[in-house]
Amino acid sequence: MALFNNKEKQSNSSRKGVLGAFSVDVIKWEPETDQEASVISHKFEAEDFPTGSQLIVHPSQMAVFINNLASGNSLDNIPDEGTSQVAVFVGPCKIRLETGDSRFAPFRSISHALTGGESAYHSSVYFINTTYMNELSWGTHSPVVVTDPEEGINVHVRAFGLFGAHIEQTDTSIAVIQAGKFLRKVVGTRSDYTRDELIAFMRAKILEYVPDLLAKNIVDNKISVLRISTHLTEFSAELKEKLVPYFDEFGLTLDNFSFHNINVPEEDLEAINEMKIQKKRTQLEAEGTAIKMDIESEARARMRAREGYTYQQEQAYNVLQSAAQNEGTPTGFMGAGMGVGMGLGLGGAFAAGMGEVAREILPSASTGTSQSAATPPEGAIVCPNCNTQLKAGSKFCHICGNKIETSNSCPKCGAILPAGARFCMNCGERLQRVCPKCGSELAENSRFCMNCGAKLN
Repeated sequence: MALFNNKEKQSNSSRKGVLGAFSVDVIKWEPETDQEASVISHKFEAEDFPTGSQLIVHPSQMAVFINNLASGNSLDNIPDEGTSQVAVFVGPCKIRLETGDSRFAPFRSISHALTGGESAYHSSVYFINTTYMNELSWGTHSPVVVTDPEEGINVHVRAFGLFGAHIEQTDTSIAVIQAGKFLRKVVGTRSDYTRDELIAFMRAKILEYVPDLLAKNIVDNKISVLRISTHLTEFSAELKEKLVPYFDEFGLTLDNFSFHNINVPEEDLEAINEMKIQKKRTQLEAEGTAIKMDIESEARARMRAREGYTYQQEQAYNVLQSAAQNEGTPTGFMGAGMGVGMGLGLGGAFAAGMGEVAREILPSASTGTSQSAATPPEGAIVCPNCNTQLKAGSKFCHICGNKIETSNSCPKCGAILPAGARFCMNCGERLQRVCPKCGSELAENSRFCMNCGAKLN
């Protein structure tokens, strides 16, 4: 027994031989406790196995056999299964190993002595647990700050969910490749790599993508944080699509991924709700003001329709009335009159009427005296209702609309007088002849009074 080196002693308990001269290692991994079952990758304790050793791989396991690694072989170029250098075996199976190291213990010890106590055919075995890991939780460590696209305020978004993964075993065409990736890029030289370590590794990869995905979708698709819960399925599918190739680089298969909650702090929700309430209040106030203005406009329109004039005519009358009251500014009134006649785009007849009104008013405005007080020109007539001076032959007053009766007018000033008037109300001219003796009215061209018979001059 003294001929065996230390590594051989470590594996002695699993060796069987004939009189100690011949030995065979039995290589297997059978986790017994929950802690051992949680190990994802386990390196077998013994190394440097003799030729003929038996490798036993149980269901839900893969074994990676590495032989003569010092001569240039590595996990970067795992060959096809069954070779004697680097090979992957998918359970359940039992494999007889060809290591190059002699089964005869004395010969093996002599060859080891020539290499300083180390085997010239160094070999080791890694076992990989391929059970599915489902219902694994993930969540953001710190909130993602984004701007709510509807309210325009910054909110702090947190996300939580579940995922599941495994190392491929069923598809043998890729199982060998995946096992090599996993050992090289994730496990490394560690003897045991636990389930908790793998979950932490995958969570870190997930959280490299979640913040960017959330911010991009909220901003680009204009999704308010109040409605983001309706997009959980969409987010889950999109993020899983991004993570599948990334996990594949490490020999892992991502089985499922989902968001089950995306939330914001209460203070952010209160700020958003306050913004919505304020917008609604402003909208209702604006709508109320618009409705009130519409009602008032409709009422004025109905009033104008009943009285028989349009909005443009109403505005023109208001301008003329203001100008007539300000008799000292004829130039300003002329501009107003021209604006009414031309700028408002009224009909030709109405524009001409407004121009006529302006011409009637302007002469009196230029002298600073009222029209009724000025001496009427020859042939002009005066409205008996409002005393407005009118042109000869006018049939209606352009100010009050009174109909002009031209049959009874003052022969001196042309003022229209009511029937039976004896004196002109405008200039005081006596209009009817009377008997100087009895005062009776006389007929035209009378030479004698028909009441007292007095002779008239």
